[in-house]
Amino acid sequence: MRSIGFIVAFVFIVLVGAILLKGMEPRFKAKREEELQKLCESRLGRIAMALQLYLERYDNLLPPPKIWCDALESMIPPSQRPFVFHCPKLEDKKGYGYAFNAYAWDEKHNVPKWHPEMYPQSQVVLVYETTKRERNAVGTGKDIPNPGRHNGYNLFLFADGSTIALTPEEFKEMLEEGEIRFKPLKPPITR
Repeated sequence: MRSIGFIVAFVFIVLVGAILLKGMEPRFKAKREEELQKLCESRLGRIAMALQLYLERYDNLLPPPKIWCDALESMIPPSQRPFVFHCPKLEDKKGYGYAFNAYAWDEKHNVPKWHPEMYPQSQVVLVYETTKRERNAVGTGKDIPNPGRHNGYNLFLFADGSTIALTPEEFKEMLEEGEIRFKPLKPPITR
């Protein structure tokens, strides 16, 4: 009789525990998503530091977009090189997930289009989250994940080293309002 009571009590405790854990699952998932977004921001911050070192070394010239990861890799501490160019949401899928702004470079003349003096650096997008998964990805902004990768948000790295999390809709609106720049403005025509 005692063993039956013990088994019933044990099953009851296990069921209550399972129900409680199931109820807490959304909280655990939300916390994990928040941690991944912070880790992604941290990695973009490391890329920003590498870009700054690159600019200092190469007279304020940006790296060529087609080899941007390769060009910046020597500016990253060796212990961080295996993962810093990977969005943490894609690590288990063997993807990179960051792209360099294609408009930052003039392919025809093989020179950067953006220079730090040209625009407010806090407005110029240099690196952003992309649907592309290859290393040294380059994009025009049409490849931004929708919905955003981090609870509906994507992260953008600006020329001043700051990052911002925006939904695809917020990004589009800020772009249209001129609050952020993806393409350089056309220089005025001089006669």
